[in-house]
Amino acid sequence: MAFVNVTSFDRRSLTANGWDLDGKSFDYVIVGGGTAGLVLANRLSADGSNSVAVIEAGNSGYDDNDKFTTPDATLYDSSVNTQYDWQYKTTSQKNMNGRRASWPRGKVLGGSSAINGLYYVRHSRVEQEVWADLAGGNANDHWNWDNMLSHMKKSEHNKSPLKSVRDQAHIQYNPDSHGHNGPVDTTWPAVMYRPIGAFMEAANSVASPYTSDAYGGENHGTYMANSAINKDNWHRSFSRNAYLDPVLDRGNLHVLTGHQVTEIMFDQSNRDNVEATGVHYSSGKGQDVHTVHANKEVILCGGAINSPALLQLSGIGDAGHLQSLGIDVVVDLPGVGENLQDHLSAGMSFSAKHSQDRGPTSVTGNARKDSYVNSAVSYVSMDSLFNNKDSIISQIQDRANSIVNNHNVADSVKKGQRKAYKAIANRIYTSNVSPVEILGNVMFGSISIQAALQHPLSRGSVRINSKNAFDYPTINPHYLAEDLDLKILREGFKLARLISQQSPLKELIGQENVPGDKVQSNSEWEDWIRRSAGTEYHPSSTCAMMPRGDGGVVGTDLKVHGTRNLRVVDASVTPLAMSTHLMAVVYGIAEIAAEIILGN
Repeated sequence: MAFVNVTSFDRRSLTANGWDLDGKSFDYVIVGGGTAGLVLANRLSADGSNSVAVIEAGNSGYDDNDKFTTPDATLYDSSVNTQYDWQYKTTSQKNMNGRRASWPRGKVLGGSSAINGLYYVRHSRVEQEVWADLAGGNANDHWNWDNMLSHMKKSEHNKSPLKSVRDQAHIQYNPDSHGHNGPVDTTWPAVMYRPIGAFMEAANSVASPYTSDAYGGENHGTYMANSAINKDNWHRSFSRNAYLDPVLDRGNLHVLTGHQVTEIMFDQSNRDNVEATGVHYSSGKGQDVHTVHANKEVILCGGAINSPALLQLSGIGDAGHLQSLGIDVVVDLPGVGENLQDHLSAGMSFSAKHSQDRGPTSVTGNARKDSYVNSAVSYVSMDSLFNNKDSIISQIQDRANSIVNNHNVADSVKKGQRKAYKAIANRIYTSNVSPVEILGNVMFGSISIQAALQHPLSRGSVRINSKNAFDYPTINPHYLAEDLDLKILREGFKLARLISQQSPLKELIGQENVPGDKVQSNSEWEDWIRRSAGTEYHPSSTCAMMPRGDGGVVGTDLKVHGTRNLRVVDASVTPLAMSTHLMAVVYGIAEIAAEIILGN
């Protein structure tokens, strides 16, 4: 797509004044102007007969545009711990030495797509099939792999790599598995560094072989991932400049920034099928509370933390928990905020022998150089980690019931979690889908190899702890509550070290600085993981698409169970974590959602 200069069009649809929407009615009220919310803003407003309002808690970000559009600013001018980040933290994690983990989430137009690492990666067919089975009902009408793939492609505008980068990074890909007419630009960086190609060769030899088609339903293997970059100008492509900027002149689209939705309003005359009539919103604690009305639907696009929190604040969640906070129960739905899953990750760091292999350490101002972001990945199979994967699978099968029985959740939630564990053991881990992602990159003047757990067995929760929407919810991922998570991640790091010791990568490495050669035994690796690991920034599944009787929150039409016209469209609806980065998946979810809502 052509680059849109944000100063060149009429921005009358954008406001930060809460009174501009106060008391007004719109057909669709979208809560959250992030990755999914701006897809819906574009698609639902394309028909001029529909009026659409988007309410975003963060500001527009236009005043700091370079911070978002420069790819390597994600490292060297990061938006983390700024006004553009919610700056969430987890509770103290018992199995990680009591540490509280930082959980960055985008708080700006574009959401996390504006501040993330730009990885454009997709999951695998078998994971989507498991998702559809867990969702039940008529899930295959919309949530089969072929439909998800077509909608991820619908969002994508892929362009080929530069020849110099393709050769150095061993890039292989199938153009037919990519979209070429969508709003979100994807390509590969304009520059590459020797350790990246060397990582690819080393991983190919000992971890997972090269794949020539990682985007068509078989994600496992070693490959150079796409990044969300516009090849025309080497800028980040994200939901704001892809979906919103080109349509801000639409008279039926209205975007409010700097205001947080505090409560959903309901008509409860039909208690079995309540109707969302609008939302209250405010710019902050103690500030004026405004109201906007919804003629057709309220759609939550707040992500894995904010969507379940807002449902709870509005009276939808576990009845006992809500009543303990003095919140009137609108729908008793105990799965809200449960099933929280996240990819746990840490990084090894190595000195580069040669200065030319150290890469940048700051934003340079050169668009091509600044387009370099990490994108070398190796999605490894269970067979690469364990000599006898059947033993691990057997342990998961044997422990499925006891794992769930340890959780302080409703029986319906346990039922759904039990189904998910069995699917992981019997279908995902018996396939080539990867339990661990290994990433090779150059950053901050060092060579880095990371490993990230992809299908955690540990389950956590997001629960509000007061009636005030501006009090952050309690986020507890229960990292490493299940020993198998630690064992799988430990083997991933052993494999990462083995990669570092293979030619041609080992010839470029000076020494291993982190964790260093003092970490050798299983217990030493596990101690280091407990001290060092944190989020890979992929929380999901807190409004799971599963039947109500299985602890689900939304149905296959994305409507919240027990409601007539309230939907959730974001990463919280996936019933289980997937072996991928979530951005491409969320774009696909939102594109499917738009067609469901419009009846296409």
